[in-house]
Amino acid sequence: MNNPQQPREYDAVLGGNSPSMEGAAVLGGIEEVKLRLQNPDAKVRIAALEQAVNYGEQGLDLVLIEGLNDESVEVQKQAHFLLKSRTEIKVKKALIQLDAHLRIEGSTSYSKLRNYLAQGKLEDADCETREAMVRATFREHKGYLRMKDFDNFPCEDLQIIDQLWLKYSGGRFGFSVQKRIYQSFGGTKEYNEKIWNAFGEAVGWKLDGRWLQDKDISFDKRSPEGHFPVGRLLWFGRWGCSCLFISRFASKL
Repeated sequence: MNNPQQPREYDAVLGGNSPSMEGAAVLGGIEEVKLRLQNPDAKVRIAALEQAVNYGEQGLDLVLIEGLNDESVEVQKQAHFLLKSRTEIKVKKALIQLDAHLRIEGSTSYSKLRNYLAQGKLEDADCETREAMVRATFREHKGYLRMKDFDNFPCEDLQIIDQLWLKYSGGRFGFSVQKRIYQSFGGTKEYNEKIWNAFGEAVGWKLDGRWLQDKDISFDKRSPEGHFPVGRLLWFGRWGCSCLFISRFASKL
């Protein structure tokens, strides 16, 4: 049985490019690969990933864990390239997650929203969410969405917006959070006043039996789970439209 610690023909070499060079010392197998994956130079980490795949299951795990989670998008992309032809279930699941991450981080259309959320500027992020959504449906000239726009809204754009809110709120805010809470009360595509009122109270849009006015909305990260994005500011200034929005977008998340 091959020993993963045993130097192989593709191991890195000290002192030159060939193991036969005088004074060269072969670095130690997969342990050396692990060390190179900690190198601050992304190019060195990429080279280490290319070596790692030659070390069986241990090497595969390094590519999955270290490569796909690297701070450098270029390293992540190389890990993706090395893994895309693999058939293992764990690899396929990891690649699906990476594809979503790269799509989000690489999207220039949502860079403003990403920056606002990263800086904790929730009011700016909420307004930018609205702007981004009317752009995605080519409704900039009107500034709002119609009912048919809800139904035809691009799934990818919705998921990017949702994932950004989830990421920068620690999973507390986002459309999918609102969907989960709404459906926990039995919410469906059909409007139900009792369910909608219960949902509004749960996410903090309705207090003491009264729906919030614009001036009452506090853009505080300590707001109830699901409080943002704030539907009232998105859809005509009417809370009822928010209900229709959430119910119709549920199937897209």
